[in-house]
Amino acid sequence: MIRKFSKFVVPAILACILLGGSLIIVFFSGPPPPNAPLRVAVVLKTVDSNMEFWEVVKSGMRVAAQEFGVRLEIYGPWMESDIQGQIETMNSVIRDRPPIIILSACDYTALVPSVEQAKGANIPIITLDSGVKSDIPLTFVATNNIEAGEKLAGLIPKLLAPGKRVAIINHVPGATTAIEREAGVRKALEKDGRYPIIGTWFTNNFEENAYKITKDLLSRYPDLGAILAMNEVSTVGAARALKDAQRGGAVRLVGFDSSLKEIKFIEQGIINGTVIQKPFNMGYIAVKAAKEAMEGKVQPKYIDTGSVLITADSIYLPENQKLLFPFIE
Repeated sequence: MIRKFSKFVVPAILACILLGGSLIIVFFSGPPPPNAPLRVAVVLKTVDSNMEFWEVVKSGMRVAAQEFGVRLEIYGPWMESDIQGQIETMNSVIRDRPPIIILSACDYTALVPSVEQAKGANIPIITLDSGVKSDIPLTFVATNNIEAGEKLAGLIPKLLAPGKRVAIINHVPGATTAIEREAGVRKALEKDGRYPIIGTWFTNNFEENAYKITKDLLSRYPDLGAILAMNEVSTVGAARALKDAQRGGAVRLVGFDSSLKEIKFIEQGIINGTVIQKPFNMGYIAVKAAKEAMEGKVQPKYIDTGSVLITADSIYLPENQKLLFPFIE
């Protein structure tokens, strides 16, 4: 399956700088309009262009930036696990005093001091995808991850006989996405009561770690029934391991997100289901909220951007194709 992208191109200058020991990518949304455009600083969990989820988020942001006449500056560490790098990036951005910051926090608690520092500098904060343990942000734009975890776990009774054991492969321990998705999974499976969870393993958001964890699980637990993976990286790494071990389909795999690799694994029967978020909407809505906030419009404290459970049976439905391929012409 080939993803077709529209011919819409946003003028951009892409620069790489080294800041506090971390690689930072800065995206400027284009030459400023004549009348001093509103400036929005964005600090993401990662700017790794191989992460399709975040590339789609940024695409939504850029469309909103052009539509609402704002100038984007996108920063972030290269690795989602680089919490200290993100803290240093945030602190540097705060010193630059942008009118507003959109933050996707690598860690739920570690970024709180930076958020408090921004408040002290009278810089409003909007959180995106992954929040912080603070009521300072004006709004939190994200998937309802507890609900998404419950949706994912709801597939297990359809895939496994009662009594089969399952494992959870998660990404970064302190990220709200990791915490809440696993909480939703555990809530649903514990309520069901028929599928023991043998444990949780963290990848620190490295695909190769997910691969190795899965290979180890297959060796240690030959009767393993299913793996529930909590993000794109974890899902792809687990799928690769199942394919290489020729256990795809025998050990069920359900996960998150909708990269091209994941779609291919669904078509091959190795991934049995995935919860798809709406990253384009997420990015667009966050920039729209930032623009409105700078104009004095009060924002709701939480904006749920939604999620959909996709399986091989539903992947080709028109409404799901629009979510899988937001840039299809």
